[in-house]
Amino acid sequence: MSSGYSKALIIDDDSDLCLMLRSVIKKAIPEVEYAHTLAAGKELLNQLKPEVIFLDNNLPDGQGLHLVKEIKESLPGVFIVFISAVDLPGHTALEYGADVFLEKPFSYSSIFQALRIDPNSQSS
Repeated sequence: MSSGYSKALIIDDDSDLCLMLRSVIKKAIPEVEYAHTLAAGKELLNQLKPEVIFLDNNLPDGQGLHLVKEIKESLPGVFIVFISAVDLPGHTALEYGADVFLEKPFSYSSIFQALRIDPNSQSS
């Protein structure tokens, strides 16, 4: 299964979610890294230059929502999947510049749907 993307970054403070999401995304994107804070995420953004970012809102050092615009300015073609379990309207994330909003908990299929990937595709 191929996504056309080669690098992804997950910024979320939940270690289990990062590991699960990473294992799912690696089926379609070869290089997947994760960070648990905004600061660590910014550092990895500059090093990795990902094409896809899964960004949580509530992080220990701030809100991911406020990082969306900065990410879009530094990596104009990046695809941001905003993820949140809090009572945040999805349209708010989209207004800030996110490309897709996924409410936690989400399914494996919703991850592939967000990336516009057919999970049944056999090509790599």
